[in-house]
Amino acid sequence: MLVATGLVLAGVLAGPGPAEGTTSGPEREIVDSIIVHTIGGPSCGGGKLVFSGAPGDAQRWKNFFDRHPFLGIHYVVDRDGVVLASTPEDRVANHALNNNATSIGIELVHEGDGIEPFGQPQIDALIGLLKSIRARYAVPIENIKGHSDVDVRTFACGGRLYPTKMDPGANFPWARVRAALRNERARSAKPARPPQHHAW
Repeated sequence: MLVATGLVLAGVLAGPGPAEGTTSGPEREIVDSIIVHTIGGPSCGGGKLVFSGAPGDAQRWKNFFDRHPFLGIHYVVDRDGVVLASTPEDRVANHALNNNATSIGIELVHEGDGIEPFGQPQIDALIGLLKSIRARYAVPIENIKGHSDVDVRTFACGGRLYPTKMDPGANFPWARVRAALRNERARSAKPARPPQHHAW
């Protein structure tokens, strides 16, 4: 976005790719996966890893995607738990390189740097959205992934290699989300340790 991880800065450099779809991409019938993104993402500034930030709310970012010439997302969830739809679920959105044809993309308004906490309103809204999508499509829990799981490109910064896509971030509460989808309590309430930015 003005991000690299979520989609924009670094992601834009890759372009839409052949037959990948756009904000109002082709219709499709099959949905078998969901990819979680964050607006903020990594880039290199002065030889150091920096994150682009994630200002604004769901409406700001919905407007961004609605107007973008080739990037797209199905849903945006902001820090207050507001959920807005952009690209319809039955159309391809260009949100994750080579993974768009049968996936739904969800963008969280968040730094995605592994440091900013994920607030309860945002995660509760995400869980509700995931349950809603899974009521319409038979998406296995294991097919709900982070952007970093499906795009493993890297970039050089300060003599080190970093993942181009780190979202939704090392401190994203996957255990809590998956437990909620299974109607279980998370087995551990221990918070994830914020990552140190190092070579990958």
